[in-house]
Amino acid sequence: MNYRTWTILAGVVMTPLFGGSASSTSSATDVATPPLPAIRALKLEPAALKLQDARDERRVLVLGEIESGKFLDLTSQADFKTASTNITVTHNGVVTPKSSGEAEVMISAAGYSAKLPVTVASAVAQPVRFVRDIEPMLSKVGCNAGTCHGSAKGKNGFKLSLRGYDPDFDYQALVNDISGRRFNRANVEESLMLSKPTAEVPHEGRQVIKPGSREYELLSAWITEGTKPETASAGRATKIEVLPGDVEMDLAGRTQQLIVIAHYADGTTRDVTRDAIFSSSNTDVAEVKDGQVRALRRGEAAVLIRYEGIYATKALTVMGNRAGYEWANTPTNNYIDQHVYAKLQRIKAVPSELCTDAEFIRRVSLDLTGLPPKAERVRAFLADTNDSKFKRDALITELIGSPDFVKCWANKWADLLQCNSESLGAKGVWVYREWIAKCVAENMPYDQFVRTILLAQGSTYQNPAANYFRVLKEPGKITEDVSQTFLGVRFNCNKCHDHPFEKWTQNQYYEFGAHFARVAMKKGTLPGEEVVYVNFNGGEVKHLKTDMVMTPKVPFGSEREIKQDEDRRAAFVDWMTSKENPLFAKSMANRTWNYFFGRGIIDPVDDIRASNPASNPQLLDALTEHFIATGFDIRKLMSDICRSRTYQLSIVKNKWNEDDTVNFSHASPRRLSAEQMLDAVAVATGVRPQFAGMPLNMRPVEIPDGTVAGNDFLALFGRPKRQSACECERSSNMTLSHALNMINGLTLSDAINSPTSKVAKLVESEKDNQKLVEEIYVSCLNRLPTQKELAVIDFSQSKSRLEYAQDLTWALINSPAFIFNR
Repeated sequence: MNYRTWTILAGVVMTPLFGGSASSTSSATDVATPPLPAIRALKLEPAALKLQDARDERRVLVLGEIESGKFLDLTSQADFKTASTNITVTHNGVVTPKSSGEAEVMISAAGYSAKLPVTVASAVAQPVRFVRDIEPMLSKVGCNAGTCHGSAKGKNGFKLSLRGYDPDFDYQALVNDISGRRFNRANVEESLMLSKPTAEVPHEGRQVIKPGSREYELLSAWITEGTKPETASAGRATKIEVLPGDVEMDLAGRTQQLIVIAHYADGTTRDVTRDAIFSSSNTDVAEVKDGQVRALRRGEAAVLIRYEGIYATKALTVMGNRAGYEWANTPTNNYIDQHVYAKLQRIKAVPSELCTDAEFIRRVSLDLTGLPPKAERVRAFLADTNDSKFKRDALITELIGSPDFVKCWANKWADLLQCNSESLGAKGVWVYREWIAKCVAENMPYDQFVRTILLAQGSTYQNPAANYFRVLKEPGKITEDVSQTFLGVRFNCNKCHDHPFEKWTQNQYYEFGAHFARVAMKKGTLPGEEVVYVNFNGGEVKHLKTDMVMTPKVPFGSEREIKQDEDRRAAFVDWMTSKENPLFAKSMANRTWNYFFGRGIIDPVDDIRASNPASNPQLLDALTEHFIATGFDIRKLMSDICRSRTYQLSIVKNKWNEDDTVNFSHASPRRLSAEQMLDAVAVATGVRPQFAGMPLNMRPVEIPDGTVAGNDFLALFGRPKRQSACECERSSNMTLSHALNMINGLTLSDAINSPTSKVAKLVESEKDNQKLVEEIYVSCLNRLPTQKELAVIDFSQSKSRLEYAQDLTWALINSPAFIFNR
């Protein structure tokens, strides 16, 4: 391309991708503590304390009510005093017993005071318990972390279960391993279990416990008392409760203390804040240390609280300065907008304006069919004088279910179901892909689609759905892929140990897989054919650690009884596809939303867990309920999403949503997928690439295999090889390699320079330069050029009119407006 032509055009079409200014992130060191607003009352949470025994320590939150009725945490600024002789209270409000009876703590903050009633049931020290006392302490100081003795092989011959998921194993390792030499009951202070972590004896992990500390005294007391065992069922908490109920922080720099209360099967409770482990899901918004959250900037985050295999999540919002904010009544198209706007009002954000008709037709065409609209369709849509909402709804109806829609969404399912020739062979990959397309074309209800796949058996040629098991083959892989694809849960972490960040256990992994243990395969009569069948005479799953045969059992809820001679999969599929299953419909609703917005309401979409909460739970619940109510109709779900005003918002941000990345207050540019990019070039130039061994004019989404022979463009731009159920296998990044390929690669240059290209035909047939430019713009960007763009485009800059038209096409295709769906 002529350099001058390029630089002139670049100044016009290389516009910024995002409207508004980017928000800068802050670190804890440069965020000052803001002054307190006027406080009108104090509130204590909990309102009273009850101490059960000498080791039962409790703390209290001191909250200040401000004029708006909301509360700020004053705990770190409060003064705690007591005149009672049967308790002690520290400077930060930790209350411990000295003797039984009633007591009182006087608390003052911000010019107000309050009284905290305290009851000491007993001040007698109860025996130290391994599961309830020692195991949490080992987790807190990091002894059983993955980088220390909790690693797969332990450290220096000493192994503990990861994060203490197996207390019985840990007790045996501590007490009986190396002939019990870690403890010296005659001279407790010489015990290796004390001298190693205090670094009095060389310790690779250095000093993790200080002599004389609470942890030291607890461990010393346990040894003195004889290192008595305790079963996990007797000592483990059944749930944890996190105070306060709601966490909303007004400004960066503000802090909020959290209190963690463990509940036990015997009805007792304990403040375990000191031993709980905290982490923030968004360290740009908030950091957390020892239960104290510090706000860093406006935004949302979730604090994950972990205590001995039990997890809780506390959502928090840092509101930031919203002075002058007002919500303007904004029209809603459907229930989606109602839930989105309710969240935006709560966080004091305002949605962007609607996108233009030109932006909408490009966006919805790419999302629903994988193709940009052709020039004549764009012109007809823009010329339509009907109400914008009416014609947008009509366009959505036109596109959903169209042949190109079927090709596009069959390709997405082929990704998820791992349709690849490496596993299926040359014929198998075609029959599998065609079956998927048939299901999409018939709009098979989602529950029926999944049921057909998971219960498939017979010839992989005659019953193509059976190819799913041909790809996965063994129960472990089936367990991991079924849970991730159809429930949105990653089960691979709990294959070797209980899940480190979730409630899923190692037992559940093998109980899940036991449903598929009897799925077997044998060779068919045709070349490359395999037959999937159920082997009723054998096939069991054994636990990795215990080598025990596992009985089929679902990971939550309950399934019907499995008869002796019944295919175990049937009961499992009944459970999984049930309307009552809390994850089946929700995970698909969330995944579908992601396809239209570039991120899920839970994101990543196939990693649903307590520590990864939904950004708008009410919205996700509403989508799920409507999806179930329509009989699992995916097309109806897509229609609801596309018809919402939320989907049709502009990418241009405003003052009140410029820092929003998770609440869908504006559209976000999304790089076209590999197949969309190639199709968009074909639509713009009129030249469709030819794929080796494939029929003429085949779209890339129609190719059944993940790997396309001889086409480096698709591989470079992220078409997955289809060897994983994870959405992450498809890449949408932009690097220098991608830019260089677009600028210098043969894919684009061959299409533009082809003598049969649309550009060459337009130059020949259209003699009016302005109309020629308009047609190139509509073909490439699906919109007319602006007056500013027309003003800088001058055909006299080139000796050849064709060369200049090719240069213009090249520049437009290399612009963000082409590369990103906006």
